[in-house]
Amino acid sequence: MIPAYYTQRAIPRIESTGVNVTTDKVQYTFRSHTMLLSPFVGILIVRLGQATPTGTDGNLPVVFNSGDTDTNVTKLGGQPLLAKDLAGTGVFLFYYDAYGKTLQLIK
Repeated sequence: MIPAYYTQRAIPRIESTGVNVTTDKVQYTFRSHTMLLSPFVGILIVRLGQATPTGTDGNLPVVFNSGDTDTNVTKLGGQPLLAKDLAGTGVFLFYYDAYGKTLQLIK
């Protein structure tokens, strides 16, 4: 049997601290996280605690930011994740590949 603490550490979890909408993107912000700075490849659980503000253009691409740079977010097929693709707040499952610069929503 695998001890519970192994599974607790197996899947990194991050939580948004804010959302900012500009004319060209919807930017979710996160605290700096060691997983985002390490050569990690695998599943990532993301809690979005803020909904995209009402009236936001649903065709704006979503980016995540945990410091000084934005990370583009995609959906299946490699297409940009758009504001209209996120159903409000909640917990979402992503695939993250630090080497390939991929952050993809899993559905």
